[in-house]
Amino acid sequence: MSAEPYWDPYDAAIRRNPYDAWRRLRDDAPAYYNAKYDFWALTRFDDVLAASIDTGTFSSAYGITLDTVGKKPAHPIMIMLDPPQHDVLRKLVSPMFTPRRMRALEDGIRELCAGYLDPFVGSGGFDYVRDFGMRLPVMVISSLLGFPKEDHEMLREWSDAALYREEGQEGFTEIGKKAMEESQLYYWNAVQERRRAPREDLISQILATEFEELDGSRRTLDDIETMGMISLISAAGNETVARHLGWAAVVYAEWPAERKKLVDDPSLVTNAVEELLRFEAPSPIQGRYVTRDVEMHGVTIPQGSTMALLTGSAGRDERRYPEADRFDVQRKLDRHVTLGYGAHYCLGAALARLEGRVGVEETLKRFPEWDVDRSAVQYVETNTVRGPSSCPIRF
Repeated sequence: MSAEPYWDPYDAAIRRNPYDAWRRLRDDAPAYYNAKYDFWALTRFDDVLAASIDTGTFSSAYGITLDTVGKKPAHPIMIMLDPPQHDVLRKLVSPMFTPRRMRALEDGIRELCAGYLDPFVGSGGFDYVRDFGMRLPVMVISSLLGFPKEDHEMLREWSDAALYREEGQEGFTEIGKKAMEESQLYYWNAVQERRRAPREDLISQILATEFEELDGSRRTLDDIETMGMISLISAAGNETVARHLGWAAVVYAEWPAERKKLVDDPSLVTNAVEELLRFEAPSPIQGRYVTRDVEMHGVTIPQGSTMALLTGSAGRDERRYPEADRFDVQRKLDRHVTLGYGAHYCLGAALARLEGRVGVEETLKRFPEWDVDRSAVQYVETNTVRGPSSCPIRF
């Protein structure tokens, strides 16, 4: 008899290649309980979709990562609120990230891509993540927020350190705690500077925007709330796109026939972005708090439980996607849950898609073929985002 299905978000080997474990969970333990870390997990597409929509049962208000779920934070950011409180803040910032506004950034993003990629033409190879994939998104989002160029690398390093988890350990590392403290002080100073002298940037716009509370009163965000919004936008804008572009380097090397389709017909890149998001989710685990007893797949998940919604597993669910482990840039996709669904659908989805599309288009213009030694790829060590932190490519 084979071993019981098992998935451990703090095991580096499983985290780097989770798909066999997730398949076992989908087939044999669709409502999975991990006794070691005391959490449940949903892995099938339909279950993850339904739970993402049902914020009344699967709450974000008690933490959103497996090692933080359990109690309400003292100063919750938007992503850690449920409707209707969540919707109040969402309405404040969502007009700043509309597809139309993001499309206006395309020419600037292409120029950034050219600046990063052109020096490597004819070089024989470079580290696609460190030299490009993780530099582009921090430049874009930090520039929108109004942070000076010389601070962008520091901001990315703080974000990486805050997400890092030691193998087999829950919670922040000491370096991560220090990074959080330093970043919060940086954001505090940025807010105070904009209050004294507003600028043409996103922080100033956030500070100036009035919104309506649930009781009908109107106000603007206070300093702590603004810092939380900045922190959310900065971290999300940096990490997920960097991981997505890293997966592009790996996956297109492993599926060269699919890559050639994009070289021959660049109009396919838009759909290829969606397929890559499905195939290798950059943020594959969402933590939730279970607010009531709920029965699923013949078991009762008790109120107060920690729940993992495995969006990464949902993207490989054969019940939803035929030949789910095949990467197909022409796959007909009606939806996926990689960017969330319902109230917590990714605020920056339009920007992430734009950076993913333009990044791949500009890469293929210069480097239509490349190889990756998978053994040389290094990965981020977190229990939230997943993907390469270093990926040398050769051409």
